[in-house]
Formats: sequence, structure tokens, C-alpha cells
Amino acid sequence: MDREVLGTVVSTMEGPSPSRIDFVINNGKAHKGMFVELEYSEGTMIAMVDELIKTNRYFERPDSVKAIGDELEKNFPAADWEFLIAKAKPLGVFTDKLMQRSTFPASPGTKVYVAENDHIKKFLKMDEEGLNLGQIQFHDVLMKPNLSKLLQKHLALIAQSGAGKSYCVSVLLEELLSRTKEQGQIAVIAFDTHGEYTCFGEPSSEKEDYSNRTKVIDASKIKLALSGTPRYFLEKVMPSLTPMQKRELFRIMNKLSQEMKSGVGPYGIDAIRSEVNALDSKTSIPLNLALDDLEKMSLFSKVDSPAVLDLLKPGELLVIDLNGIINSAKKQLIVAYFSSKLFNARRQKRAPPFALLVEEAHNFIPEGTASEHALARPILQTIAREGRKFCASLILVSQRPKRLDTTTLANCNTHIILRITNPYDLDHIKQSSEGLDSNSTNMISSLRVGEAMIVGEAVSAPTFFKVRERKSSPSKHETTLEDAAKNYSFDTEKQDEEADAFL
Repeated sequence: MDREVLGTVVSTMEGPSPSRIDFVINNGKAHKGMFVELEYSEGTMIAMVDELIKTNRYFERPDSVKAIGDELEKNFPAADWEFLIAKAKPLGVFTDKLMQRSTFPASPGTKVYVAENDHIKKFLKMDEEGLNLGQIQFHDVLMKPNLSKLLQKHLALIAQSGAGKSYCVSVLLEELLSRTKEQGQIAVIAFDTHGEYTCFGEPSSEKEDYSNRTKVIDASKIKLALSGTPRYFLEKVMPSLTPMQKRELFRIMNKLSQEMKSGVGPYGIDAIRSEVNALDSKTSIPLNLALDDLEKMSLFSKVDSPAVLDLLKPGELLVIDLNGIINSAKKQLIVAYFSSKLFNARRQKRAPPFALLVEEAHNFIPEGTASEHALARPILQTIAREGRKFCASLILVSQRPKRLDTTTLANCNTHIILRITNPYDLDHIKQSSEGLDSNSTNMISSLRVGEAMIVGEAVSAPTFFKVRERKSSPSKHETTLEDAAKNYSFDTEKQDEEADAFL
């Protein structure tokens, strides 16, 4: 079946060139972000439309249009001279054996077609066994990137509030939880700042039920083994201690650790305090005050509770719900501790390949913040640099990329970007995303809710897609202001009625 011609390449002052082609639209519609193709000296060229310009010779001179006014269209065939010019960026050339970049201009007069679906799949390296995130805009092609290409070199998912960020993450989690052993399953750990993904652990009869593949941990009840907490973390949460006082504290902890290895058992804050009280008052008083601060965090114990490594399973999701914790240092410690423990276990192959999802990543890996307020930053930076070698992946989710550590963001080789309008954030994304040009950056601010662009290792060119409909139950936090107000009023009335009935 012959394909319908979309347009014809025209000659302009700027091209055609190896990096730019313009074509006039003859039939159908062209859209910004659409893939097109044309015959080329070395094969079939595939290109993306990145701008559309409608022009009309009769309306080029403002003074003439003003002078003639409505008479122009009545007395002249103005409509016949209206035409649409599409500007496209060549992305590559299909040859008999391989895909290569375009190095020679296309010829004026060459016919342009809407790209064939198979060509788009091949060019973007879509995988039939990949993760179904949605549908490529303007084409009947699913956005199904390969798992390794999407996650092994880390993924950043960026969007402003209300653009559909959590919805997109939920779709990604569904895909990871739906994989079979034959397709390759990884464990997923989500540090959930606002409890967005706890819904995966709740049984559902109306939506697809993921509760048998999800475990939710209330972070406010987590206990960390004091003996296993890296000294670096403890130093940062006890900044009031002098270097000499810290040395004395760690000397005591080293002594208790040696006793633990000899069979005495793990130790807690009380054991340290007993040793501290045997010191002179000049040293014991500040150390006791520091131990009081540790106790107030209600975070440390003799052993980990729960034992997160025992809960980590391929094909399952472990949600660490941080929503109930207000203390920032406590949240930082939990993320830092478990990230370090998981990564070290993976390096020693005591843990399955995993993806570590960090919500509100700019709070845990901030740019330019003092180290005592960013305890999780060093280990997350290490995973970003070295994790791909050990199949330990990061998924960073943020609505403020400008505040996110530039080096860590740059180590995320694939970015999924939903709507962002803040110019500082857009500029930061452009600097850290490989393959993202100014035209694509400008299009990000006009995306609608649920529309996204993916750029980087997972695809061959920046590509726009519509996030598919989620299969899981929506988060209990996903409610409108109107519904929240109604529910509050109804609940208050019900409580008043029950109180009146009781009296």
C-alpha cells in the first residue's frame, strides 16, 4: 500500500542541510514532536518536527493589510496562498545494515512521509519486553523502553507540582511489579516522603491488586542498629561535640564493638552511657548531652527493626513511608543508613539487583547545602557514580531540579520530564540532560498534565509520550481541595451528631 505524502522538502536560506530540513505540508497534518521520514541518498532518513510556521504572502506587509482591511480577502485569492512550513531535525538514517547519522543534505523536492511505526520502534530501540509507560504522541507506538537502558545508568523523573509526576512513577512501579522471572525482575525500594505509594500495599477489588507484591514500613517505627551506624552519620548529628570528645565517644563504641564480636551481643545507647559515666565530668557531661539528643530521635536500638535486607525480594516493592516523620535529620539518617546498607549488600551480592526510588530527591541530595544537613548525599552520589557496575539503580524524583545536586543529576543517563515552567529549573535541566536542545526545552513548558518527554540512554532522541492510564488504586493523598473540604464538613457533622446522641 502506497503511503500518503505529507509534504515536500523546500529550499531555504538555511537548508536543506545535514542538520536541518524544511518541508511544506501538502496533505494531512503535521505536529510539533512528530516523527517523519524521507528517502535519502544512503537509505531512509528519520527526522522530528520541532517547529511549524504558517505563512501567507498576502499578509506579509502589515501596512497593506491595514490599508485594504476586509477587502483583501474579498477581492484577492488570499486563502490559496496560505501554506504551512514544518521545520525538522534529522535524527538518523536507516541503511541496509545499521543506523547512522546524516552527513549529507536531503534534496529539495524530496517527498516527506509520516514515519512508519516499525521504523520508530527500531530507531528509538523500543523493546517488546520493555516497560509500557504510555504511547508516543501522534503515532500508534507504545513507549516501551528496555529495562536496563532505562534504569541501569539511573533515571531522573522531573516535573513541577501537579504535572502528573507521582502518577507517572506509579505507572513505572506497576510495570516493574508486573515483570516475570523470564523477563527479569528487580527489587524496588521507595523512600516515600509523602506516603504517595503506600496504596500499592492496600488490597483492592476494583483495581489491579499489588498488595501481595508490596510491603510498607512506617518509618516512624524504624529502629537502626547503633553498632552498625557509620561513624560519619553520627558525627553529623552531634555537631556540638569537639573533635576530642568525638574521639572518646568512638573509642568507647569501638570497645563495645570488639566485645560484641567476642559474643557479648549488640549494644545500645545505655551501654555507651555506662562507659561515658566512668569518665571525668569534663568529658562525660557533653557526651551525655549528645547521647540525650540521640535518644530523643527515637531511632537507635541494638538491632535493625525491621531487617530491611530480609524484606528485599526480586519483583517486589518495599515502601519506606517517611510521611509521619517531621524531623529532617531523622529522615536523612534513615535514607542514608538503608541506602548504604543496601548498596554494600549488593556489592557483595547479598542483595538482588534493585532500584532505589527517592521522592523529593532535592531534599536528600541538595546542591550546595552543608554536609550536616545532607547526610544522605554522599552515599546517593556514590550509587549514582558506581551503582551501574553492581546493578544498583537510582530513580530520583524531584519537582525542583535547580536544587538537586548537579553531579548526581548528570549521572542519571535517562530523564523523564513532565511539565516545568520555572526558567531556572528549565535551564538546569538543559545543562544536565544530554541530547536536549533548546527547541525540546521550550516544548517542556507547554506540556499538559500526563504528557512527558523522555531523553537519554533509553531512547535515541528526545521523544514525547502520553503516560498510560494507571492500573493500581490511586493514592489516598490524591484528592481535590473541594473533595477535602466536603469530606471534612461531613466528618465534622457526623462527629457532632454522634456527640449529641451520646449526650
